[in-house]
Amino acid sequence: MSKIYANDLTPGKASHPGEVIREEIKARGIQQQELAKQMGIAKTVISEIINGKRNLTPTLSLNLEKVLGINAEFWMNFQMQYEIDLIRIKYKNQKTQTKKPTRKAAYA
Repeated sequence: MSKIYANDLTPGKASHPGEVIREEIKARGIQQQELAKQMGIAKTVISEIINGKRNLTPTLSLNLEKVLGINAEFWMNFQMQYEIDLIRIKYKNQKTQTKKPTRKAAYA
């Protein structure tokens, strides 16, 4: 039996950085509108990030670092991992869809 390593596993779901931001501001009692104001961006941008409709950029990551005190590198690494996970999931799904069906016995 061969060993399975964590790097060989494909996640079932990719987690967007916005999910962590949502939990972080909730824990701190910060509203989305207040976070947007502190970051100097439109509240729609924060809403899109939190809802997984917009990806983080280096500039947004630096703004988050300034406001939340969590390193920009953390946010960018999280974003990169999210994108890699999406590709791995897509690749895995494509592989399972293209597998040939098993041969059925012919009846005479």
